[in-house]
Amino acid sequence: MALVVGVVAVFFPACGDAHTQGVTSDPRASSCASCHTTQADAWSSSRHAKSQGSPVFQALLPRVAAAWGDDARARCVSCHAPKHGGDDGIGCVSCHAASGNTGEGEGKLLVNLDAPVSGPFDDAIATPAHGSRRYDLLESPVLCGTCHQVTGPGLLYEPTLTEYRASPAAAGGRTCASCHMPAIDPGPIAAGSAGAEGRLRARVNHRFVGVDPPWDAPVDVRAEAAKDSAALLSSAIILDAVASADHGVDVTLTNDAGHAVPTGVTFLRRIWADVVFTDATGKQATHDAVVMLGAIPTSAGAPVALVTDADAVTPNVLAPGASMSVHVAPPSELSLPVSAVVRLRARAIDPGTLAALGLAALADQVPTHDVGTVHVVLR
Repeated sequence: MALVVGVVAVFFPACGDAHTQGVTSDPRASSCASCHTTQADAWSSSRHAKSQGSPVFQALLPRVAAAWGDDARARCVSCHAPKHGGDDGIGCVSCHAASGNTGEGEGKLLVNLDAPVSGPFDDAIATPAHGSRRYDLLESPVLCGTCHQVTGPGLLYEPTLTEYRASPAAAGGRTCASCHMPAIDPGPIAAGSAGAEGRLRARVNHRFVGVDPPWDAPVDVRAEAAKDSAALLSSAIILDAVASADHGVDVTLTNDAGHAVPTGVTFLRRIWADVVFTDATGKQATHDAVVMLGAIPTSAGAPVALVTDADAVTPNVLAPGASMSVHVAPPSELSLPVSAVVRLRARAIDPGTLAALGLAALADQVPTHDVGTVHVVLR
């Protein structure tokens, strides 16, 4: 089913076709879950499953329409709530029945429920519910980039696919799934499978590890997601700190991710480093946010909380493979010797943005992640 009409349709090669029928039953994720229990359980608390119901997305939609028009609102909905197969969010068939796109980015995805379901295996196995095939698009960053490469509406600008292609990660063969869909224990792809279908297969995490919280999920699920988010951030942003000649600290951040940090909706994100100096008597001096990453919306040159109230956005991100350093002078009120603790921290959504959206009560669902800590002795 082609959901977006474009000028040129881009398709990917398929191999390993196992019969030709498409989805023969209900294509919603709830139906897929009857066999693919492990994948569906992870997906159910994922950012894809919550893409339409996210309270931040829902609160921004009317503001987008008021600032930039109903067409702008429709563009946001086309990625967050594409209705592929009848799911509210981004369901199984959004990826596993994707057949191509009509142009990179902007949500121009083609989904074909009449074709065999796509998987990563050369020896694909048909089931009574659907045919199966290996299809290269499924594991290609182009699939992710169809929605994670956006120019507009308004001031929205998310060049994640472009960033990826220019990254050392892409040059080294890493893909989006390498970080955001890490491997889990091998097992059957479908529950209750027997014979060839019940063989142990390589499997990946369908929670789609990222930084946004799993809104309204149980406490244990939120805690596990926060742990995964912190680990992802720690692998992406390398913190280093060394003593400087003036008894201060030189703090350096290096981006080892496959895209800028932050990326995507950068006006929501905040990544920062704090430095706490302590002298021999235990007296402390704190320097907050000596480094700050995250796009800043402005109106007439002054910062505003919401991008829909802005007339410009300052990107303020760290490119993939790049480093940035800042010198923090020693506090004059402390006596030598002095030690310093540098902490790198991150939040998916700035508290000021939540408050401006009327969502301050949800702040406890957005954890502050401890990304890295370095102890430095200054002499």
